[in-house]
Amino acid sequence: MRRPGPRSSREVASLLAGRCRALRDALRAAVAAPNSRLRTLADEWSLAACGGEAEFAEALAQAIAYGLWTDRLEHPDAAPEVAGACARLGETPGPLLRALRAATEHRAEIGAALEELEATIAGLDEASLAALREGEGAYFYEEFLAAYDGRLRREAGAYYTPKEVVHAQIVAVRELLARELGAPLGFAAPEVVVIDPACGTGVYPLAIVADALRGVRETGGDVAACASRLGANLVAHEVLAGPFAAAHARLTRALQVAGAQLPAAGVRVRLRDTLVRAEGEDVAPGRIRVCIGNPPYDRRELTESDRGGWIRHGDPERGERPLLADFLPDAAVGKHAKNLYNAYVYFWRWALRWSCEQAGPGVVCLITPSSYLRGPGFAAMRRRLRAVLDALWIVDLGGDALGPRRSANVFKNIRTPVCIAVGGRRGEGDRSRPAGVWYTRLADGDSGEQKLRTLGALQSLRELEWGRAPDGWDAPFVPGAAGDYSDWPRLVDLFPWQHAGAQWKRTWPIAETPELLERRWRALLQADDRAAAFRETEAWTIARPGVALLAGTPLPALASLTADAPMPPVARIAWRSLDRRWCLADGRLGDRLRPALWRVQGPSQVYLTTLLSSGLSRGPAVMACGEVPDLHHFRGSFGDKGVIPLWRDRAATQANVTRGLLNVLMDMFSRTVTVEELFAYVYGCVGHPGYVESLREELAEPGPRVPLTRDERLFTRCAAVGAELLGLHTYRVRARDGAARCMAPVRAMPEKFSYADEVLTVGEGAFAPVSAAVWAYEVSGLKVVQSWLAGRMLQRSGRTSSPLDALRPDLWSEALTQELLELLWVLERSLVLHRAQAQLLAEIVAGGVVSASELPAPTEAERCEPRTAPL
Repeated sequence: MRRPGPRSSREVASLLAGRCRALRDALRAAVAAPNSRLRTLADEWSLAACGGEAEFAEALAQAIAYGLWTDRLEHPDAAPEVAGACARLGETPGPLLRALRAATEHRAEIGAALEELEATIAGLDEASLAALREGEGAYFYEEFLAAYDGRLRREAGAYYTPKEVVHAQIVAVRELLARELGAPLGFAAPEVVVIDPACGTGVYPLAIVADALRGVRETGGDVAACASRLGANLVAHEVLAGPFAAAHARLTRALQVAGAQLPAAGVRVRLRDTLVRAEGEDVAPGRIRVCIGNPPYDRRELTESDRGGWIRHGDPERGERPLLADFLPDAAVGKHAKNLYNAYVYFWRWALRWSCEQAGPGVVCLITPSSYLRGPGFAAMRRRLRAVLDALWIVDLGGDALGPRRSANVFKNIRTPVCIAVGGRRGEGDRSRPAGVWYTRLADGDSGEQKLRTLGALQSLRELEWGRAPDGWDAPFVPGAAGDYSDWPRLVDLFPWQHAGAQWKRTWPIAETPELLERRWRALLQADDRAAAFRETEAWTIARPGVALLAGTPLPALASLTADAPMPPVARIAWRSLDRRWCLADGRLGDRLRPALWRVQGPSQVYLTTLLSSGLSRGPAVMACGEVPDLHHFRGSFGDKGVIPLWRDRAATQANVTRGLLNVLMDMFSRTVTVEELFAYVYGCVGHPGYVESLREELAEPGPRVPLTRDERLFTRCAAVGAELLGLHTYRVRARDGAARCMAPVRAMPEKFSYADEVLTVGEGAFAPVSAAVWAYEVSGLKVVQSWLAGRMLQRSGRTSSPLDALRPDLWSEALTQELLELLWVLERSLVLHRAQAQLLAEIVAGGVVSASELPAPTEAERCEPRTAPL
């Protein structure tokens, strides 16, 4: 029985990728052989201009495979072999034809691999080809590259764009050209020059050609003349050889079909890394420059220097500064600079310079990650955009699959939120005022398919509902908050010092019990391979000496310790919201343990944790703890510099409160307000789900704001509720016995847990009654009870860092049962207090609140970490 052929582009891509890898290997072997004719071709062929023989083989194999595939798709009745494909492609000059000719001329050296490729493509039946022609093939090259070399696809950021997104961008640019820049013909206008800086297989250039020719036909214009102009005015860059060859051939074919007279050098599709030099193609004076596309997304470490090209590094030999410097934050937010080291940011900087920082008018329209809309590290980037452009429109598509505010993405296999931005500049003009920014967002509840339908049906930007973003130079690109929210003081301006939580970069020094930590310490010192057991990183190895976190004294390197060396001090740590664990408090065991937090840790210290660089979701906006918090304490991920201590010293004599703030409150209330009372008020006001629910849209801008009431009685009531909640959440005030009881004991370490009908089952044990609200309690996506239990199973959840993680508790202790009951009781009482907090917040917001402008601003010294000496 004949096996059915592949029915999807993914299946075709998988088959083709295997044959293409074999052809690549054959090409490598042929080039390396003595007297190889292919060696000469490799030295001369332009596709390998920026690499060696391996790059040549990679490029040629991909181009041959893609050429044969597209020939088969367009000519299903013809034999899929390279000689015939060459003949059929003969009137379409370019790299695809050149690759097929090379395969024909050098077939003797690569014959077996080439025959396998031809046979595989010949085996595609008509049903397979028909399905691909009907639309599945739109993502074919992405799927092929993922199957061929997923690493290469990820490094190149090769994720191609849905046609609906391309349509929406073309509509936006066309409308801007006609409405703002006096070019009613849009892309067909002779004065419009367009560049796609990362074109892939040519999706944008092809769509632009179709849009321009459609408009000319509708108005009775000269189609061939328009196509000829597009051949000269359309420019595209691509760094990967396979997509480049495909884009060149597809654009050539589309223009030829329309009757174009192409430039002598062919269409202006270039195999080029756009970022190598900042110059684009030459553009004559008086033209309108348009940069449009979907640049790659690829985040790199600050230490890496292999990406970003001239934009990131400049040219010291020519005295040229890096253009990325215009996007880099100042010292106050320098901690967020790492977010700028991303391919999409480099392309934004290139696109802005090419399109809108030259003489004459310009338009830039990109779909990229949306982190620059709100993130504090992108303030300088927003400032530059406002300074260069006359106006900017943002269509926020959402698509965050990992963060606290999840929504569907319009891209396949992408979990990073994205947005479309289109900005215009008329030319030289008044740059003393920031550009106006308008914002809209597709509904978070829409599926990816629904969002694509909305974009695909778009005919004008006016169909969308727009809100005006703030006009501040560095302000977020999202509308100001409703009501008075934007006037409330920021949490970080009341308590000016924030710090990142402790980050071990390994999990074994953290455990549920001190006894387990001792077992792991002994196992580390007795391990045959101490470095592997430790889990070395680039930042920390066993050969590096350290410092005692609590005492501040020097410690020898772990490699020098004897097997019976004493165990480091054991301390409590706030691991996750309402989840305390034990840790080895030793500076040698973690990469970034934040000594400043350990220096100020004391019996009176309290910390708030939150998210300051991403939005909040369901649950409280802040959580409290009494021990040094982990980097991801708040919600288990997305940790940032969101730890806010109450005190700047261990003895609790230096408050982390902006100088003069308490005096303002004293004058307003005619009484003394203590540091602790202000902290409790803020927790009562912000530390509950009602705050996030009532301010959901406002909180899309990272960093909570606090409605500081002018009513002394409301302030006192809110502070009292907040003080009780602080006591519960820090476990410094024992929760009164709640409803939950241990109905059956947990004995052996459990392997799983479950919940149904108010009964929480943990292994063979049971706890009841546990309300559904307690079970579902969450902090921006972190399910508190479920997270607590998952970390205490026989096989705990989450990543492991070394063989030491395999050491687990032998039995479930009475102490663990009591801790679980206390957690349940804390949540029971918290839910009661949250109802009171929601009512208090409504009263506070309805009454008079203090504007941020009425309060003293923190100094730089107050924002810096204290230099408190260790004990």
